[in-house]
Amino acid sequence: MNKLQTWMASDAFKQKFWPETQRLLAVVVFTIIYGIGVAWFLEASVVPLYTGGIPGVAQLVRDAFYVWFGIDLGPYFLGWFVIIANIPILLIGWFGVSHRFTIHSIISILLQAFILSWIPIIDMGLNDRGDALAAAVLGGLLIGVGGGGALRYGTSTGGLDIIAQYLSFKKGKSVGFISMVLNVAIAILGGLIVGGHESPSGEIIAGGVIASYTVIRIIISTIMTDRMHTSYHFLSVDIITAVPQTLVDQILHKIYRGVTLMKVEGAYSHHEKTLIYVVISSYELHTLVGLVKSVDPHAFIVTRPVKNVFGNFKRKTIA
Repeated sequence: MNKLQTWMASDAFKQKFWPETQRLLAVVVFTIIYGIGVAWFLEASVVPLYTGGIPGVAQLVRDAFYVWFGIDLGPYFLGWFVIIANIPILLIGWFGVSHRFTIHSIISILLQAFILSWIPIIDMGLNDRGDALAAAVLGGLLIGVGGGGALRYGTSTGGLDIIAQYLSFKKGKSVGFISMVLNVAIAILGGLIVGGHESPSGEIIAGGVIASYTVIRIIISTIMTDRMHTSYHFLSVDIITAVPQTLVDQILHKIYRGVTLMKVEGAYSHHEKTLIYVVISSYELHTLVGLVKSVDPHAFIVTRPVKNVFGNFKRKTIA
């Protein structure tokens, strides 16, 4: 028992094992949320609704075969398509984002494929045209939470998330915005392919209706993605501490951010302390606060959002 407690208190546990465990749990939980949003809401809608990324492309291919050739590709098509189509994209993630990010994405892709094709779908009662808006809103909400939550913990649901993450890292743009641009084309194509023809649900729906409801889904998912995932939004952090040198060493060697020091004095106590100023990517805040509290439990911390950063500020991969 003492060995276990010692190990849990060690730097190896706090800095390596526990963060990796959190990421693994996050990729499982958020992929399940994402998969439920697609399978139980979008796929259940009478009006064809399309998700983003590779699953959305799979939906398009499946529906195109049904509309153009009268071929039903079966219930397992989505799962196999997601696995196979992600292989070249995973190579982009491996070489252009990070190895750890890609490994977690592989886990998510396999779980996602299983949810889409090999587990029973629970009927949510969205079996009427009038329920399409509810399906789009609720499905979009779950997809945004799943995708954004996975990115927040340094993982992804694969597919175009990896491409969006790659472009975000290279260009510094919002992941949610990039995903929206990449996925709007799926909504338009869905309307063009299925609109005016009998869909797999047996209904004939106008293309504009299909595209409109899918765009609603995209907007909601985009908002939730950006609310959940803020890796390339920035924060300035002021830390007032009585042990500046130890804390500065920790920030420099564990978070790898430069700091600025200023001498300050408390108006009430007249005790001289040091203000440490540092700019971080907001996903680093949790690590920074934990580090500060471990060094100086009495430190005073203030954070502020930063719109832009110019100069020597390195954008890092999130995992």
